[in-house]
Amino acid sequence: MIRSRAWAAFLMLLSFTGLAQAYDYDQRWYISPTIGAAVSDASNLDNGPMGQISIGRSIAKYQGFELEGGYSGLTVSNLPAKNRYGRGVLGANFLQYLGPESFAIRPYILGNLNGHYINFLGEHQGGIGYGIGGGAFINLTRSLDLRADARYNVDAVRDRGGALQRSNFYVWTAGLGIRYKFGADPLDEDGDGVPDSLDKCPHTPHGVQVDANGCPPDSDHDGVPDYLDKCPNTPAGAPVDANGCPLDSDHDGVPDYLDKCPNTARGVAVGPDGCPLPPVDSDGDGVPDNLDKCPNTPRGQKVGPDGCPLDSDGDGIPDDQDECPNTPAGAKVLPNGCALKGDCRKPRPGEQVDEHGCALEHSFILKGVKFEFDSDRLTPAAKEILNQVAATLQAYPDIKVDLEGHTDSIGSDAYNMGLSEKRAISVKNYLTSSGVNGKRMNPVGYGKTRPIDTNETETGRENNRRVELRVID
Repeated sequence: MIRSRAWAAFLMLLSFTGLAQAYDYDQRWYISPTIGAAVSDASNLDNGPMGQISIGRSIAKYQGFELEGGYSGLTVSNLPAKNRYGRGVLGANFLQYLGPESFAIRPYILGNLNGHYINFLGEHQGGIGYGIGGGAFINLTRSLDLRADARYNVDAVRDRGGALQRSNFYVWTAGLGIRYKFGADPLDEDGDGVPDSLDKCPHTPHGVQVDANGCPPDSDHDGVPDYLDKCPNTPAGAPVDANGCPLDSDHDGVPDYLDKCPNTARGVAVGPDGCPLPPVDSDGDGVPDNLDKCPNTPRGQKVGPDGCPLDSDGDGIPDDQDECPNTPAGAKVLPNGCALKGDCRKPRPGEQVDEHGCALEHSFILKGVKFEFDSDRLTPAAKEILNQVAATLQAYPDIKVDLEGHTDSIGSDAYNMGLSEKRAISVKNYLTSSGVNGKRMNPVGYGKTRPIDTNETETGRENNRRVELRVID
């Protein structure tokens, strides 16, 4: 009866293999040595040591198969210790696991079928044995486990007689051992610590942190894992690019999920809502800053569509500073915008003009040519202006000029006359050092004898303190 029940249990376990599905599992072969004790339920058999060794592998996600050999020796009551009941077995085990491979402690139930060889009191007998039992593997590393195993074994004796008077012997065995798996662990191909059978992201790059599902965390739930996300705190629901940053279709600096004007033209200044700001014109020239190529134009100066001062004749001098607004193209000009020859200067108040409305006098005030107080020493700004004057004079090598010095009315006539002459000479010397032939220039001092403005105001006196260049040939 017991033998029939054991076979039924074994066949029931074996039938479970038909239910195994094609899941990932560890297919490595392993070896598992175990030592322990054997205990018989016969009245005249006691207990003794047991040892066994198994070689096996998983054959499905929850099933395994082993080939096993072992030996146990039980002492017999009222007999010397050397008269043991010795049983050697060689057989196969079928294991049904009760949990996935990811369990740190993985229990199993077991069915065994074996051939055995019994040695007792000089008699030797072979037969078929079977058993059922259970145990657990306790994970230590990816390749090494502890093993606990207990079974109930039935040894069927083929030919009774002599010392072996029973047809079946029943033995309990229990042991502890290890299991070592050969080869590299194939269950975690990306090495993230989550078995492939549970890994929903089985190709995670090496070293990337993962969650319990084997997937890299995505803190802001934008679909881009944290290790790739350059904007890890994107608000929920905001569309993002491959870097995890909110999309900005019009590149105005306002992400699409906040942008109320998502099609703003490139370069247009926008507010926090992504809509264009009212035009800003910092220099007040009528041209918005985003179009203004000269954003610091002096207030009141006339400008063109690009925000830069108008220069109708293209001589580099803005129209509002150009005393000769129609200079021939390509002509070299003085800082006032006039060429030394063939040009038309706008007349000053009271000056005589020709039939074309041009000033008859070919004299030009060198605006900005100033001197240190009560001195003939040129200021740095004056030297910059004279550099342009020198370049213009060199462009007209045949022209001779007077350099006229003038003062305001403050001071004696003699003092002002001497100071104006010194200043005219100082201008000549600087132009000569800049490459202009000194023989072409004649310095003259007029003191306060030729004012062009009133000496009653500071502005008028400043206008009277001047240097003029007059063409004489």
